[in-house]
Parts: sequence; structure tokens; C-alpha cells
Amino acid sequence: MAIVEGGASWTRAIDGLIAPGTSVAVGAAGRIVYARAGRVDRPPASAQKLLTSMAALDLLGPARRLPTVAAAERSPDAGVVRGDLWLVGSGDPELGGGDLAALARHVAARGVRRVTGSVVGDTAALSRRWWAPGWVRGISRRYVTRPTALVYEGNRARLPELAAAASFASALRGAGVTVDGGADAAPAPTRLRTIAAVRSDPLARLLLRQNHGSLNLHAEILLRVVGDAVAGAGTSAAGAEVVERWAASRGVRIRVRDGSGLSHLDAASAIDLAWLLLEATREPWGDALLASLPPPGRGTLAGRLAGVPVRAKTGTLFTIPVSSLAGYVRDAEGRLVAFAVVSYGPSKAAATAIEDGVVRVLAGASVG
Repeated sequence: MAIVEGGASWTRAIDGLIAPGTSVAVGAAGRIVYARAGRVDRPPASAQKLLTSMAALDLLGPARRLPTVAAAERSPDAGVVRGDLWLVGSGDPELGGGDLAALARHVAARGVRRVTGSVVGDTAALSRRWWAPGWVRGISRRYVTRPTALVYEGNRARLPELAAAASFASALRGAGVTVDGGADAAPAPTRLRTIAAVRSDPLARLLLRQNHGSLNLHAEILLRVVGDAVAGAGTSAAGAEVVERWAASRGVRIRVRDGSGLSHLDAASAIDLAWLLLEATREPWGDALLASLPPPGRGTLAGRLAGVPVRAKTGTLFTIPVSSLAGYVRDAEGRLVAFAVVSYGPSKAAATAIEDGVVRVLAGASVG
């Protein structure tokens, strides 16, 4: 990647804002046009979600929908499912009671009138391990519920798969389907016959909510979905390796340990982030990425950068501390400029002032 350092008045203005422990990189017109401490690897905090988002958009596509299916070991016979009815998710992070009610109606519409066994939520489609390297014990899990393939209402229940199964059993009865048994959760058999399905919103819509709200559960599940789709293993480790390989194919070496940025062991430089953001503008999914990032006054940019034409992902880790802001801003000529600011050490207030100052300088300059 081509890198040009300094020279213009706007670069000197950014130089004057930067404090020790802060890295900045700016990309425009196919190259990095500014960098200070730009190659220093730092934990990107929730800006890690940009890496998860970009890899997922490229590898899965913005239109990808994640199905949740009702299935059985044998096809229904004369309207009867003999044995258990399985509820199997594939990582829809927003699955809730309304979706399960719709699925129950679909099952009834297929002519099913009775289930002789129980409704069982699958626990095996993706890893449900509630940990990643670099998470802080006693702290990190406060910021994300257990990631599972079968989600129910944000996974606030201790056993989300069981809660989903119970909700689905109730919905089936409401749709006129008799369920002889109760609700349970267990690993599903390997060979099941799908009876009906519901699907998530397209990935682009899921990412809009993920990145506007910095939703950790979405990102952790999505990393496993990527690992499953590309490497055949629905684990954080497999997903992390896929994202690292994806970045390497674009000339960038990063370290990925989770999808959300809660890990202190995630590592990327400001140049890495800005370059990948710049590359994304040339991809067919680039508009979906841009739309997923909050503008001023929305999501995690609420109360920041009013009136500035910016869309960006924030990041914060209080235990180090780390602060980040990465995304796009239109310069004074209306050109889209990629930028990344990552601080390790300054207070959150000081880091935020630097981030906002850099963005305002870029918005008022001719960067290209």
C-alpha cells in the first residue's frame, strides 16, 4: 500500500492534536495520505466490529439470511410428527418470540397437527463457549450474553435454547398443534428433515443494528457463523483465523481473538484499519458497510460531531484504557475519506477530544 506522510496544512493541524499513545491514519484516493504512529498495533476495542463486518460482508454477502428451522428425524405422517420436534438455529442474533410464532404458523400450514415427543432446542450448531482469549475474567462477560446458534430474545435467559424451545412449544399450541411432551435442550441429531423455517433479516440489516448499537452478541455470533461457513467450524477461533486470512489477502496483518473487540489481545494498527476501510469503498458491499456505521447523533455517536458528514464506529476498553474511532468522513470537496484513530493510555475524555478533532479537521480540508 502506498503511504504519503504529512505536507499539507491539515496534516499539521492533526499533528497538533495528537497526544502520546495515539495512532492516526487517513486514506484517500487509493492510498494512505497521512499516518502518525500508524503502524503501531493496538487493541481496537469495538472498532474490531468493523473487521468482523467487512469479512462477513465479503465472505457471506450482504443479502445472507440466517435460518431457524423446525425439523424432525422423520417426515410428518398424516399430520403427526412422531418423536421430538427440533428447533435448530444458525446464528440469527435477533431471534425472538415473534419469529417463533411465525415458525409455528408455518409448521401448522404444512399440515402438522401433533408432536408426540417434546420440542427440543439444539445446542450444537455453533460453539456456545462464553469466552475468548484476552477477555478479562469477571468483567468481559458482563458486556455480552452467551453466544449461541439458537438465540432467544438477546439470550438473557441462562439457557437460551431451552427458553426458545419453551416459547416455540407454546406458539405451536397457539397455532393448533398439540405437543404431547414439554420443552428441552440438547445437541440435535445429525440427520434431520426440515419441516419449516424462518430467516433473519439480511446481513446488511443485522450489521446496521450491530454497528449502530455496538452489539457484542451480534458480533460474537457472527464470528462463529463466518468460521462455520468458511472453515467448517463454528468457533471463535475458527472465525478469528478466517478474518485474519481475509485481511492478509488484502495485505494487512492483524490479530483477531474475538468478534466484538472485548479482547485485549486483538491487535490492528491505524493504517490497517484505514486501509481496509479504503479497500471496502471499491467493493460491491461497501455501501452496506457505510450504511451500517452510525452518523452523528445516532447510536454510539449520540452527542458527538453534530453537523459533520461522518459515519464511524467507536470503541472503548476501560480496563486498559483504549479508545478508538474509525470510519469515513467527507472532506470539504465532498470526497469520501477513510480514517482511524486509536489511543492506548489517554483518558476517554482526552481520547474522544482527539478523535473528534481529527474528524473535524478532515471535514474542513481538501484531503484527496
